[in-house]
Amino acid sequence: MFVILLSLFLFPVTSSLSGSVADVVLSCSLVEEGGGMGGLGGGALFTRDEATLVLRDLPVTPDPTLDTLTPFKPPPPDSENLIFEGKVTSLQIPEADSLLHADCNEQEVTCEISRYFPRGEDGAGPVPGEAFFIGSVQLEGGGVSLTLVLRAQPVGEEPEAAPLTQTKLQLPLSQSGTILTEVVFVVFTVSPSVSAHPGDSALLPCGFRQATPIQEVTLEWRLQHKGSGRRVLGLRAEQEFEEPVVVPEREGASVEVAQLQDEGMVSLHLTEVAVKDEGTYICTVGSGLYQAQQIVQLHISKPPTVSLSPVSLVLREGETQRVSCHCEHYYPLDVQVEWLSLPPASSKPLPISQGIYFSSHRQHSDSTYSLSAHLSLDPSALPSPAGTTFTCTVTHPALHEPITASVTVSAPEESRAWLIVGVVLASLLFLLALYWTFR
Repeated sequence: MFVILLSLFLFPVTSSLSGSVADVVLSCSLVEEGGGMGGLGGGALFTRDEATLVLRDLPVTPDPTLDTLTPFKPPPPDSENLIFEGKVTSLQIPEADSLLHADCNEQEVTCEISRYFPRGEDGAGPVPGEAFFIGSVQLEGGGVSLTLVLRAQPVGEEPEAAPLTQTKLQLPLSQSGTILTEVVFVVFTVSPSVSAHPGDSALLPCGFRQATPIQEVTLEWRLQHKGSGRRVLGLRAEQEFEEPVVVPEREGASVEVAQLQDEGMVSLHLTEVAVKDEGTYICTVGSGLYQAQQIVQLHISKPPTVSLSPVSLVLREGETQRVSCHCEHYYPLDVQVEWLSLPPASSKPLPISQGIYFSSHRQHSDSTYSLSAHLSLDPSALPSPAGTTFTCTVTHPALHEPITASVTVSAPEESRAWLIVGVVLASLLFLLALYWTFR
């Protein structure tokens, strides 16, 4: 399955006097398998049609501003329209408020709907005589991500005339021209992207809701990274969650059984994460007829440690001196280094573009990297070397702000040596004068 980014058409409306429920209308795509050969035969692997998903009576936090809104009113009935009207009466959708206010927060929402074939009562095949759909709703910018299983509902008796039939899906339409469905199963995550430093613990959130009584639950967490995958944890809970069997296949991987029983949360907890734990985690939850997934990205990052060598700098006439900025043990790879100079009489650092060269990236056993940026200094090219400050500025995705390290050019050692010699000679002359005076 793949998702395209769509503009959000979000029309939150109150549908109760209390203001605690609302209708949310999303612009979606209905995705179905095509009849082509992926370009070999001139056809497409998938077809896409414009569709609308209406989440009816979505429980939300009471908000006085919703009292001025009106319920969603569909356009005149048309057999070509694809309007999925989903009732949300038997379960709660987490973070519903974020969907309600996405437009005001200038956030995009992606929405995709496709056919869904649940397992039969015995797990052997699809349920005959019923229509199901699965919807993927994602809030851009790290918000909630939902996978919804929609079960088509009967439209009721139409005494005056036979109901319209939706042309593409061949399903009867309601008097309002919508495909009536009920949200019967939801798998969700409130944070599709998680970051952690090596050695830290990480919590990958995932949970589920079901409209019918839950009989048994199966859970699998898998890690996909760079074309390979492995199972991280499996769980099976029998009726009423009695004696759940948890099988971790990564040391330090666990789920909270109490949260599974009380809240339907199956979040994955990882201890002592390392670079090798980075990747795409797939949370697959099955319960009764239904099974759905959520994806959580785990990003590992480590900021660099920065140091300069030498720690003191003296430039001698005719000698080229090298200053090195060492960036060590960082992850990921993309680090940037900039050199600046600040002459004694100046208040504004100036970027340096000449005489800079870099070492290759060095990878350590923990998969972190190191790099050195070298600055070659020619005293003859500097108008007044002594007192000039050279600064190495390092930026990296794991840093909130750049790290800087500086060194200031000291006076040549020869000058200091002659100063010491002069002091010694003056002292000797003074002592000699005292000797001859009091002789």
